[in-house]
Amino acid sequence: MIPKINSLGRSFAGAAAYCLHDSPTPDDRSPETSERVAWADTRNLATFRPERAARLMAATAKAAPDLKRLAGGSPGGPKLAKPVLHYSLSWAQDETPDRREMSRAVDGSLEVLGLDGHEALVVAHDDTRHPHVHVVANRVDPETGKAAKLGNSKRATGARVRREGLQPGRARRARGPRDEERVDMEAWRRAEAEAWETVAGGRERGLQHLESRARKEWAELLKRQEEMRQRLDRESRTVLGRLRIWRLDRSLRELAGAIRGREDLVEGWREDLDRYHRDERAELGKAHGERAREIERRGHKFYRSRLVDAERNAWAVRETMREREQTRARERERCQTITRIVVPPPPRPRGPERGGGGFER
Repeated sequence: MIPKINSLGRSFAGAAAYCLHDSPTPDDRSPETSERVAWADTRNLATFRPERAARLMAATAKAAPDLKRLAGGSPGGPKLAKPVLHYSLSWAQDETPDRREMSRAVDGSLEVLGLDGHEALVVAHDDTRHPHVHVVANRVDPETGKAAKLGNSKRATGARVRREGLQPGRARRARGPRDEERVDMEAWRRAEAEAWETVAGGRERGLQHLESRARKEWAELLKRQEEMRQRLDRESRTVLGRLRIWRLDRSLRELAGAIRGREDLVEGWREDLDRYHRDERAELGKAHGERAREIERRGHKFYRSRLVDAERNAWAVRETMREREQTRARERERCQTITRIVVPPPPRPRGPERGGGGFER
């Protein structure tokens, strides 16, 4: 499955209209038909009617200052310019996920993005050869009024959900055996289908296990990084805390700045920490990708070995059939030879038996 962040926008109505109706055309920029919509659902909304989701999410985004005040926070700060997050999840052409599987994938992606408690509209389309689902999410938290930060979560979403771009069916052998004239093609096709079914099942189980493990590892990493950011913020407020950070950095030039609490120095520490966290996320995503590729390589190796066995068995079947055909041919030839044997005529009678009298003396 491959996720794609389509856009950050301002209009919930525009994003919902695009998802809940057919694709716009040059002649009809706002189609009213909805033939490509397979199903639609909502998340954390007071209505189950998808057509009302856009108005409710827009109202939540507009009421963000009031929500902040009710939650005990400060209603100040700049207004969120783009509260709309629109992204999609796509599957390969030979995959057939049902609604339940798509919904689980949507819930998992919202959780990784930090939007599992936010309002969202989910719409599945069936107008393309590959199954896909669109998600329109509200970045404003309906309880606190705060906007979700997506910068650190896009990489996690890709590493956890998209399975590093691997698509089942891509490795399946399209051509037949090396010498089709020497093997029984029916036996080969049957063995090849059984081999691919075994490989596809094992691959799917391996990737599901990898996704479960990756979900846990990403959650632990993001939690640890958030704790480190909070600790840096707390430590940077006191002289002793800044000195502890300085002791870790081992930089004498920053000692005076750490004591005075220079803001540019603290910001530099935050940037260094963010850079370190980005490297950590990149390493974890790379590790998950390598594990997924290893699963794919093992599947390819097993599939190739099964194809060799399938071709050998199909050749044996063909040879057995050929031997049987030759035996039947020899049997038919022997029967034809027996029927062609000419039975000799009886001996001609002699003496009186030839129609004359007795023997002459």
